[in-house]
Amino acid sequence: MKVTQCGIPSSSAFSRNLANHYYSDSFEVRLSRPELSMHEIYLGFFAHVPAWLNWLLIVRTRIVSVLGIKGPIKAQLNNVEIKKQYEIGEKIALFTLFSQSDDEIIAGGDDKHLDFRVSVLRKNQGDVNKVVLTTVVNPHNAFGRTIMSGAVTAKRV
Repeated sequence: MKVTQCGIPSSSAFSRNLANHYYSDSFEVRLSRPELSMHEIYLGFFAHVPAWLNWLLIVRTRIVSVLGIKGPIKAQLNNVEIKKQYEIGEKIALFTLFSQSDDEIIAGGDDKHLDFRVSVLRKNQGDVNKVVLTTVVNPHNAFGRTIMSGAVTAKRV
């Protein structure tokens, strides 16, 4: 499975306000099972993470909680509720569901330093089905911009 970096697709809800986002990135991969629902695709990304990644997320949460940044705790990572349908405002895997359509789910989270959103978008290019994962981040204050300046610098390297 080859993952490639790409631009934000014009069919994504994020493309309408591109200039308003402090940080964004997108990655796409071929979708081998186009019959999956958007919830199944989304949960494939966020509900089934390897144990080593769970461990890293727990360590990260402990470190950044001192700075007032939220993150998942062990109980949240180990008890992801999987349902057939989700309503706007509910948790879907680790994040809050903000919007959903037949081809895109947008979820994310807000804290006092920044807001982030993630889009999982299904797109068809002829006979090829792809999934595009896009992240956008908008800081609220100097600390949020400092956090993101490290991410932007790392992305350029």
